[in-house]
Amino acid sequence: MESGFMKRAALGAAVGAALLAAGLAQADGVPGQGTWETTLLPRDIDGDTVTDAFYETVLDITWLRNANVNGAMDWDTAKTWANTLVVGGLGGWRLPNVVDTGAPGCDWSDSGTDCGHNVDTATGEMPHLFYVTLGNKAYVDTSGSGPQPGWGLTNTGGFQNSFFYDIWSGTEYAPNPNHAWYFCTNSGAQSFDHKSDELYAVAVRPGDVAAVPEPQTYALLVLGLSAVMVAARRRQL
Repeated sequence: MESGFMKRAALGAAVGAALLAAGLAQADGVPGQGTWETTLLPRDIDGDTVTDAFYETVLDITWLRNANVNGAMDWDTAKTWANTLVVGGLGGWRLPNVVDTGAPGCDWSDSGTDCGHNVDTATGEMPHLFYVTLGNKAYVDTSGSGPQPGWGLTNTGGFQNSFFYDIWSGTEYAPNPNHAWYFCTNSGAQSFDHKSDELYAVAVRPGDVAAVPEPQTYALLVLGLSAVMVAARRRQL
């Protein structure tokens, strides 16, 4: 079977040429495309009235709005960056997940598997964001014919720094521990690559950050509990 990075290299050349020929530019929040208008909710984490993240209601996860914080990184660096990221006092971030279905590894197809174009969106958080939430299309249709009209990242839904690139997942590739899964937002393909290659990284956090108390809130809570305990002790004396 042809490796994931060989497929990515060949497809990347074709996609790049098509992008230049078509003169595609970054789109931002296309009304009526995908579900983002109702399922991607803005969140201001640090209280400066600027949107820092988006809570995705269907998957119950929060995406960091900046889709290109540190540039390209190898897999280990990207995973460490996400796991140690702190935004507005909140940690707990990670790379997006991939679910390996069917036979272990890449079951390459242009329709409905865990690897290739038009993948089953339940197999990854990035495919769900790309296909369902943002309503984008793959380079080829489900029969493998392409380029199909309207393909590519035509809707970024308000994310900063358009992610026209390959994005690491946090999931290792089971057949080979030297590889990990990634998602290509140029072509809409999910595949795998060598961990030493430098791809990009997007941070995601379980749950809704709006439901997480800020550090100041925790401090006030501790002070309040301390005051209650002191008052209770005084009553006992």
